[in-house]
This record gives sequence, C-alpha cells and structure tokens, in this order.
Amino acid sequence: GGQAAANTAAAQPAEVAAPQRLHSFLELQVAGVTTAESLRTALGYVYGVGTGAPWEYAPSSSEVNKDVLRLARHFGLPHLHEHAARWLAKGLTTANVVERLVTCEEFGLGLLREKIMEQLTKKPAELATVSSSAEIMKHPRILQDLLMHVASFASAGVAAAAAAAKKEEEAKEEKAREEKAKEEKQPEPEKPPVVEQPVSAAIKREREKPQEKPQGKAQDKVGERPVKKSRRGAAGA
Repeated sequence: GGQAAANTAAAQPAEVAAPQRLHSFLELQVAGVTTAESLRTALGYVYGVGTGAPWEYAPSSSEVNKDVLRLARHFGLPHLHEHAARWLAKGLTTANVVERLVTCEEFGLGLLREKIMEQLTKKPAELATVSSSAEIMKHPRILQDLLMHVASFASAGVAAAAAAAKKEEEAKEEKAREEKAKEEKQPEPEKPPVVEQPVSAAIKREREKPQEKPQGKAQDKVGERPVKKSRRGAAGA
C-alpha cells in the first residue's frame, strides 16, 4: 500500500508539469501577437488552403493585419503574408497613410512603401494634409522621403511637359517639310491646246485677198480743184 501511494505521489507532479510545458510552448510560438482575430485568420487560411474552401482576407483593423504579418512570417506562409501586405495599399486616407507607411518600414516592405508614396504624391490636396499633420512629424525619415518624392515627381512632370512640347514642335516642322516637298514635286498644270475654229473657204479667200486702195475718190478730188479755179477766174471776169 505504501509503495502504491508513493507511486501516485510521484506521478502527480508529472501530470501537472506536462500542461505547463505545452503552455510555455504555445506562448513562444505566438510571441508578439495580441489579437485573437489574427490567430483565427491564420488558421482559417491554413484550413482553407488545405481543403480548397473559399477564403477571403478582411481584417477588422490595422493591428490585426500586423499580427497576421507576424504570424505569416513566423510560420512561413508567403501567400498569407502577401494578402496582409496588399491590404496596406487598400483604402488609403489621410488618416491612415502615415500608420501604414510606418508598418511598411517595420516589416521591411520597401516596394510597397514606394508605391504608397507615389499614390500620395499624385494627389496634391491629400499630400499637403499629410505633410503638415502631427503624426508624420513623429517620423522625420518618412517625411523626408515623401518630400523627395514630391520633388522628383515635380521635376519629372516638368521634363515630361518639355518633351511633349518639343515632340509637338518637331511634328509640326516635319509636316511643313512634307507639304513643301509635295508642292515641289507636283507638276504644273498643262495649258489647254488652242483649237482653231473651222473657217469657210470663202471667208478664207477674202482674208487672203490683198486690199485695193480707193483711187477713184482721190482722182475726183484732184479734178475738182481746177474747177474751183475756173470759177474764181470767171468771177474776176
């Protein structure tokens, strides 16, 4: 009897110690994760991928999304990590863009960070709001990079406008040269041939006949002069 009691007493600590080791193991695996929703999301993804069931990623907050990023990295789930990273670029507003840029820095999402900044620089009103916010003043590196993007975007816009104007001018000059070359190559219009109207034989002979001088009238005038002299002589008589 005493041996059985000793065996029972020795067995009890072993039964208690097993759950303690399991509990510490679970705490080690989920270190840094503070939301239960992120655990449910990760488990739903794992079971959904395994069974082929439909699955949609829709975290309720940015904190849940960050926990999902941590879980995906720790357990080696690249597709789940991609879902969580893409979520950061959706629904951007002036109220959440700084926080999401900070998350990108925290998890080393450099390409996504650049993409978010490019989206922000294309909206001058939102950019002015974010640049003057109290939240971004807490992150001078993000503010500096954002201003550099603004300067780069502005210079690129000026360069693009200049290139477009130059291209348009070259197109006009090329068109003018083509029109000038086309005009030079175009032959002069031929003059219509002169068509002679048919002339009757009688009219043709009349045209060819030399004209005769009216000698009769001249002789009459010459003959009249002596008559006048004779009249004057008669009058004198």
